[in-house]
Amino acid sequence: MPGLKICVAGVGAMGGMLAGMLARTDVDLSLVARGETLRTLREKGLTVHDGQSARIVRCAANTRAPDTVQDVVILVAKSQQLPALAACVSHAVGPQTLVVPVVNGLPWWMTLPTGSPCGAARACLDPGGELARAFPPARVVGCVAYAFASLDAPAVVRSAKAPTLVLGRVQGGNADDPEVAALVQVLDAAGVVITRSPDIRCDVWAKLAVNLATNPLSVVCEETLGGLVAAPPTRQVVRDMLEEAVTIGRACGFGPLRSVDEQLGSIAVADGHRTSMLQDYQAGRALELDAIGYAVMRVGAVCGVAMPVTATILRLADFKAARPDRQGNR
Repeated sequence: MPGLKICVAGVGAMGGMLAGMLARTDVDLSLVARGETLRTLREKGLTVHDGQSARIVRCAANTRAPDTVQDVVILVAKSQQLPALAACVSHAVGPQTLVVPVVNGLPWWMTLPTGSPCGAARACLDPGGELARAFPPARVVGCVAYAFASLDAPAVVRSAKAPTLVLGRVQGGNADDPEVAALVQVLDAAGVVITRSPDIRCDVWAKLAVNLATNPLSVVCEETLGGLVAAPPTRQVVRDMLEEAVTIGRACGFGPLRSVDEQLGSIAVADGHRTSMLQDYQAGRALELDAIGYAVMRVGAVCGVAMPVTATILRLADFKAARPDRQGNR
């Protein structure tokens, strides 16, 4: 839809890729970034490599969203960064704004309402309730992203394949939802592959199971996705963690979920891709262990599902992340 005001808040690998694709459409696009990324956006623009060539994208970028209410705000950040990001964009969220969180792990909105099994994870995902207050559930469009993007440098992103986004209203939506349909139209025009979900919670949990089974282990082993499932010892660990996550998902009523063998097959297709957590580890950045791991363990405890393999791998990933000789701890 021409003229749609869209703010992409967070210009890492995924956010930069989406911004670069949206810039090819007629939307009124703005970006929220900080530090070296913001300086590069202002001085050189956003560089997007698609595997064959590179192009430069230039659009408005600032430390906060525009002062005008946006039609769509796309949040692309690590879970632990969301409260700070919310403070930068909440003024641009109006009664008709769609908020699309493109995040890994268990999203804060799945911990609502009080009393749901996932509510046990609220203490580590939205302890002060800032996210629930800033982004009313009725305005949130849940999102699951399948993409293989990487960040070469601040505001320099690389991806040889268009991302797939699975979208679904968190609350109050239906198959004929005109607001979501308008968003889908724009994303489709940008080249993003879109799937509409009748129950986005099931799709979130399906992706979460794979993230949980691969991201922390990729840090422990410093190995790619393909490498993890190619070697029999690590393939068995991935299988065990998938089993634990799928068991919890089914206990919560999320389904149907793909079988563990199907999920292992989808991981193998990724071959040499480094998980986002491994990229963060090697760059010295904080790891999303809460949203991808410990939040799930809290839900598992409520459901009475033991997670011995997951607990061990999370502790090992925590240990590696805290080592004093790691770049990010110097």
